[in-house]
Amino acid sequence: MSDPRPSRPSAAVVLLRGREPALQTYWVKRSEAVSYMPGFRAFPGGTVDREDAALEIEGAPEAEARTLTACVLREAFEETGVLLADPESIRGDLERARDHLLAGDATFPELARANGWRFRATGLANAGRWISPPFASTRFETQFFLARLPAGQEPSIRAGELASGEWVAPVAALKRWQDGHETFAAPILYTLIALAEGENDLPERMAGWPEASGKPVRRIELNWGIVLHPMKTRPLPPATHTNAYLVGDREMALVDPGSGDPEELERLFELTEMLAEDGRRVKLVLLTHHHPDHIGGLDAVRERYRVQVAAHPETAKHVRVDFTLGDGDLVPLAPGKTDWTLRALHTPGHTRGSLCFLHTRTGSLFSGDHIVGGTGTVIVDPPEGDMGDYVRSLERLLGEPVTTLFPGHGSPQGAAERRIRGLIEHRKKREEKVLAALVEAGHDGATLGELVPRAYDDTPRELWPYAERSLLAHLFDLESRRRAERAPGAPAAEEERWRAAST
Repeated sequence: MSDPRPSRPSAAVVLLRGREPALQTYWVKRSEAVSYMPGFRAFPGGTVDREDAALEIEGAPEAEARTLTACVLREAFEETGVLLADPESIRGDLERARDHLLAGDATFPELARANGWRFRATGLANAGRWISPPFASTRFETQFFLARLPAGQEPSIRAGELASGEWVAPVAALKRWQDGHETFAAPILYTLIALAEGENDLPERMAGWPEASGKPVRRIELNWGIVLHPMKTRPLPPATHTNAYLVGDREMALVDPGSGDPEELERLFELTEMLAEDGRRVKLVLLTHHHPDHIGGLDAVRERYRVQVAAHPETAKHVRVDFTLGDGDLVPLAPGKTDWTLRALHTPGHTRGSLCFLHTRTGSLFSGDHIVGGTGTVIVDPPEGDMGDYVRSLERLLGEPVTTLFPGHGSPQGAAERRIRGLIEHRKKREEKVLAALVEAGHDGATLGELVPRAYDDTPRELWPYAERSLLAHLFDLESRRRAERAPGAPAAEEERWRAAST
């Protein structure tokens, strides 16, 4: 299945100060309020604006490369207050100019002309172009640039999309990642590795990483010991891939090998062989639930590694497992740099046997389809799906030490509590719309097909067949609480009419 989503052109700047062995880079932490990778570390940057093409840059090539250069100059100033201009041209109050830019009073090219700022392409070094992996809920094609901090300037962060920023030694940043204190995407990891190796040929080495990191297969290790491997499957739209996870740094649990396609399995096996060179081996397979896009590769994995498979007893009714896990059961993995014990959490709702797996030390939750990436929601499809169970399962997660979500589909993200509360609120608001639609239907009630346009008027029409299943789950839940009922006299189950409860 091809991914029709275009990648958004964007740019990021790796700011440097000092020299070896005191070389430092400036990284930022994304706010927990943003929708894309909240709470993750990143480098300053963002997407291209239409005004970027108007910025005059001496020596810059035309078309796309010029626009990306302008983009990174603007983003550096917006996000950090650092103006990467010809030092002799810098004049005026930069913080006041930044205020005007952030307030939308003037564009960056307008500010440059008004203040006489001059920019040269030679002040920036191309440092590789990264494209978001297919699992990402939002996809970017990001040009990285290297730049030295201009004399007399110091970066600062304004609260908003970013929560904080700091100078860090590359080796220290990698140590914090290995200790489980930092989470970031692959481009940040490989940039830090390149910086830690020294300054010789640095732009060239960084430019080579996007291609080299994908051979023989890309290792996406957002936390040390948590390797994400997207596999092409056939999930419900808009997803196109299922995220398998390899968790642990000596013994590994393989969570949800979703694809049975030979090419997809070969890439998974290549990844495990790569990890074996680091002394990691697959100990067992954990299943979050039984849906085909989460177990498609199970038989091939079982045959290759001769490992046991574990899941909830309800999942074991649909797929062969070697042992079952209940709520609170521990999954011990041999410690390496640290403890990797996982705890199973029974979270029914999407299916009766849905499990999440929590790594308490890092606050990492492998959520399967209970919580998907991005801002979307999961379909709750009766009779396996139960809306009351689903909301209660979300609520119980608020009492667990969860900070980062690793979903079965879409991008991992921090700000777990905000995401969980948002899903609960979404379901409550949807319930209100369902109740309003039932009241509007009156005494005679309405069929599912008649209720969907009213209760899901904010959902694209092509998704209404899926929305109808979650609508039915809402109706069953409301019926159990005596807030909805079936109107009498329906000739067949598929023609049942629903109305607000009369009592």
